[in-house]
Amino acid sequence: KCLDLKDPVETRFITADHPLSQMKKRIDHDFLQRLLSPSTSDAFSYLVATYVRCCQEGEHPHTQYIKQQAVKYAALVLLQPASFSGVSAPRQNAGAKALLELLMEDPRQRPVVKSHFLPEFTTAINSLQLPGYSSPLQLDAKLGPCTLALFGSEPMPLLAEGGGVFSQLVNEVSKLNLLEALGGLQPYIRVLTVVSEVKGLAEALCGSPQWMEPRPPPGYPPQILGVMQAPLLEKGTVLGAFLRMSCLPEVQVDLPSLEMRTLRHPVGESCLSELATRSKADLDTAVEGVRVLMRGMQVPLVSVFKSLVKHCPERLFDWVATALKHNEVRTTTAYAYGYGQLVMRSASNGFLFNLLAVMLKLCKPFLDPNDPKALKIDWSYLASKHRMDVSGETRLVPAADADARAAAPWIDVRNEARIQQFRDRESSNGRDSSTGSTASAASTLNADSPVTDSPKPAASFGTISEFFFLTLRCMHVVGPSRVVKDYHKVNQELHEADEAFRAAADMSEEREVLERKISLLLERRLQYEVIFQDVELLDDLVAMARLAGRSLLNLAKAPATIMPLPSPPEEFKAVPEYCVEAVLDVIRFIAMTHPTVLETTPVPVLHDFLNFFMAFSSSKLHVNNPYLRGKLLEAMSMLIPKGKRHGFELGGGNLVSLFEDHDISRRSLIPTLIQFYVDIEVTGAHNQFYEKFNYRHYMAELLLYVSKIPSYLQAIQLESENREKFVRFVNMMLNDVTYAIDESILNLGEIKKIEAEMAEPGWASRPEDQRKEMERNLSQKGGQARWGMQSGSEILQMVKMLTGLVPDPFMVPELRDRVACMLNYFLVSIAGPKMSNLKVANPEKYSFRPKDLLALVTDIYGNLGRHPEFAPAIVRDGRSYDIRVFNKALDLLRTHYLRDGQALQSFADLVETLASCAADAAAEDDMLVDVEIPDEFQDPVTCEIMNDPVLLPTSGKILDRASITRHLLSDETDPFSRKRLTADMLVPDDALRARIQAFLAEHRKGKKKPDDGDSMDTH
Repeated sequence: KCLDLKDPVETRFITADHPLSQMKKRIDHDFLQRLLSPSTSDAFSYLVATYVRCCQEGEHPHTQYIKQQAVKYAALVLLQPASFSGVSAPRQNAGAKALLELLMEDPRQRPVVKSHFLPEFTTAINSLQLPGYSSPLQLDAKLGPCTLALFGSEPMPLLAEGGGVFSQLVNEVSKLNLLEALGGLQPYIRVLTVVSEVKGLAEALCGSPQWMEPRPPPGYPPQILGVMQAPLLEKGTVLGAFLRMSCLPEVQVDLPSLEMRTLRHPVGESCLSELATRSKADLDTAVEGVRVLMRGMQVPLVSVFKSLVKHCPERLFDWVATALKHNEVRTTTAYAYGYGQLVMRSASNGFLFNLLAVMLKLCKPFLDPNDPKALKIDWSYLASKHRMDVSGETRLVPAADADARAAAPWIDVRNEARIQQFRDRESSNGRDSSTGSTASAASTLNADSPVTDSPKPAASFGTISEFFFLTLRCMHVVGPSRVVKDYHKVNQELHEADEAFRAAADMSEEREVLERKISLLLERRLQYEVIFQDVELLDDLVAMARLAGRSLLNLAKAPATIMPLPSPPEEFKAVPEYCVEAVLDVIRFIAMTHPTVLETTPVPVLHDFLNFFMAFSSSKLHVNNPYLRGKLLEAMSMLIPKGKRHGFELGGGNLVSLFEDHDISRRSLIPTLIQFYVDIEVTGAHNQFYEKFNYRHYMAELLLYVSKIPSYLQAIQLESENREKFVRFVNMMLNDVTYAIDESILNLGEIKKIEAEMAEPGWASRPEDQRKEMERNLSQKGGQARWGMQSGSEILQMVKMLTGLVPDPFMVPELRDRVACMLNYFLVSIAGPKMSNLKVANPEKYSFRPKDLLALVTDIYGNLGRHPEFAPAIVRDGRSYDIRVFNKALDLLRTHYLRDGQALQSFADLVETLASCAADAAAEDDMLVDVEIPDEFQDPVTCEIMNDPVLLPTSGKILDRASITRHLLSDETDPFSRKRLTADMLVPDDALRARIQAFLAEHRKGKKKPDDGDSMDTH
């Protein structure tokens, strides 16, 4: 007889007075009757409801047994649906789908499901041993075969085609995008939240294939599976499916061409489109709305990660470490150039930025470096390989037994001469300017010192260390400033499209095409800005970078005064370079996307960053790589407030007085900058000549900025007293500015010729390939001219400042004539008879501002004109000196009001002095006319009479001291033998100097006019 199904089992039996032992068979009988009844369409839901009603009835002798049986039958119903389906076949995916639907339920409606039913259910199912369920796919010894089958398996005979709960979860979530974050996605977020909070479910998740071993989709090329783990992890794992929800533009790489295409994102199309018809306020609201969607995804994921750390910490940390390892391709140089083969091996930017945002939130409880919890960070974590192996990363301080490539990986190992040059330069630099410690870079290349064992890692690490080092690694792998390049590329394309749109004819088809392109580019730019200008994310990055910087200083045993740092301890030597680069990347990223965050950063935080930059940029012992020291100065230069045009909306904010108030910078920045300018000259890299300009640019920015602060001017004057180092620095500036301006002048001349050809009437009729080649050439020359003029003008600004403050180092014998010749060349190029060769169609496009350049050059003339030896040096220049050019330059200054007051008067006084000097020089030259000068008296390089001959012990040659010293300032090698040679090795040839002086005295005396002698005494 069938029971009345409207009468709940638990209600009838709870009120019964019979003992439980007598009621068990009747309870089981009723359960089976109901489960086998055709009218029970959803047996699993019925059993869950039964459990809930029992909980609502309160404590009773029979309720516990009824709940136990409800749980057991629920497991059997899901795992053996055919046994309870009556005459009808079970629905496809019935078991997994039924459980998934229960997990999607809002836990607030029936709290006991989450708090009691699910924990008991997972325990019951994990202990079941049923026919047909084996464990060939078992990934975790804690999980029974039934658990694996129901939750995580791929399709099995006893389950329908969709697989287990987590397989279906991944499939369903992968169909959605961020737009469903407040709608269709919320039930799936609830699933993940409940799963992470219930221990049994969390263990099932972490033991399933959908945790970290996703199966590739059908049709996936098997030959590339080995390098496609990152996208598979993103798209085929549970956490990956949620983390990939983002608004950032997605790139698709087409096979086999490897051509990359940026796809139109649904978020951009729905929320950020039709920009031409929307107000700025409307767009700002739309951007913030998308940002809210992003946070709506990230906040629950933070809770999920916290719960998983509680139940399955090792599996979660392994998942994060694996995700980062699979994406290490992003840290390669080739990836930065956008090679499609490498881009397709990486997860999406959206996935990685979400992971980074979540990891930063997890670190928040200990991000304050003054909090005692921050002291629990154990840097021996990096020596351990239990989570991630960073032994292949370049260290800040190379191991004593490292070969040349490991010690200095930037060195061109194919060029032994370059390696030797680097060794010699490091040896000649001697001692570090700020720490007073002997530089170690050269010794590491020779591997003569004893091998020091790496520090031994701790036996175990706490959650704080796990979170900290995984997040630091995540910052390095994501590389926010690398992603900004894509954002800048969009802006560049937008600028070019806008220019083309303005040039296109009205109502033309081309204009319509460009208008659509501009709209899409604007849409894409806003997608980036949702993330890049998220103040909450940027603040978290700043806090993490500050903690890493402070922790590294603590590891280096920095004193209270920060500088000088003591010799690095062994644990510090094991730190990879990326730990420093991650800090720098944060500053670069914010400076390039939302500088206002820097303006509002609290002053103590900014001081912590400056302490970090100053300490490590000045110490070769702690940062062996000169390029990394250059990056430290680059990041420091980004703390210079640059005005609203560069995004500093608050006029500088807390940055305004940063350098003025920072005691360590006032004391040590100038020596650090000057030492770096010298150090970066020779690095051993194959591209050292061009790379040095990039890093010297940041050094110039810093020097020019702080030169406006009186205390730094005093520091410059003090540093100039170290004459040898300062003169070397000045010489390298002269090298750079001469090369840069000369390159720009030559390219401007070529541009003028190309523009003239393109302006000819027959230009349009030329073959298309010829015109395109000419246009490419014009673009290339334009870029070179612009770079040369920008770089050269910046260095001239430094020269102007320094010659006004400390002119004497520019007037030493080895530099005096060179400075005069350089300025004469610049002046004749921009104010001489051939200046018309530089008149291009749009000089501003190439940063060529002739009037500004003229004023700058004449200011330097005026600064040095007070030195008595400068005017004669100008006149001695037989290549470029022309008094008419000086007079014309003076007229231009007055006519165009380029200078007035003291600056104009100083240059005018110099021009007046040049006339008398020219007469004296002509008289001096006349004395040696028709005189045969012995070869041994002439410098073999300059072919001029030597004033102070010296012997080069490395080749036996004799040169004038000024001539060879000028060469050694740039290259400490013998120009004849290429052996190492320094100024202190030169041997004076006093005998030859005496003979030269006697020779000159004799001929001067012979050339004197009769009335030049003493008057005759007639008395």
